[in-house]
Amino acid sequence: MDNPNADEGSLTNQIVDAWVFIDDEMIGIFELPAKVPVLTSGNHKLTVGPGILVSTNSTIRENYPFYNAHVDQNFSLIAGESVDLIPQTSYRDEGSTYEYIVVDDFETAFTQIDSFSGSAAAILKTEADGYVYDGTGSGLVTISKNDSLVALRTPAYQFPASSKPVYMEMDYFSDYSVTIGVFVKNIGIQNEVIDYLTIKPTTDEDGEEAWKKAYVELTSITSAAANPESFYVFFNVRIESPALRKDGHFALDNIKFMYQR
Repeated sequence: MDNPNADEGSLTNQIVDAWVFIDDEMIGIFELPAKVPVLTSGNHKLTVGPGILVSTNSTIRENYPFYNAHVDQNFSLIAGESVDLIPQTSYRDEGSTYEYIVVDDFETAFTQIDSFSGSAAAILKTEADGYVYDGTGSGLVTISKNDSLVALRTPAYQFPASSKPVYMEMDYFSDYSVTIGVFVKNIGIQNEVIDYLTIKPTTDEDGEEAWKKAYVELTSITSAAANPESFYVFFNVRIESPALRKDGHFALDNIKFMYQR
């Protein structure tokens, strides 16, 4: 759901789990859709937290800190009966605690994502059928099998250098593996270039290009930075050896940073 108290950008999501609590006691984490066994009856406080896969890694699951939980203070449970529930969620209120930066949703002609010097291909807004995921445009990189380097980056931003959560959200598809990294500009000491994770090519069951949602957890990097002035995220498309190269695409949409102060 849209939150009028937040400038959260697109509402695309990939909520895969329900974190279920009864009277603030955790019942368990359940992959959606789920049937949740509850060994109690009567009226109770029910809380359902929206769960995600962290950094596209299916082994790490998180109750996403930037989504509100669904809370029912007086939920009726009847022994031997099932109750249908469709939980509702939204981004948390933006302000003194939570901050959201919409980097690029490719809804205007000007793009915030830029190419590195020497990159063989640039990212351009497209409105072409089949390449727009959300809204009127997406960012598309067209890559030739003859290209040897394709690299993009976000603008630089300041994030809290603490253990508070920092995430990047993005929608994407790719015909290639792509390394996502972070450049840390430090004050008075050497800068850091961190290759953080690699996302795999995205295809559906028919082998066609398919969009995915990623929640990229950056907290471990921002909290470990020695003396940071700013951070930016980069995308290096991994071009295979010449014999394995192919023409293809890498596309992005709804790139945003979320952090807790």
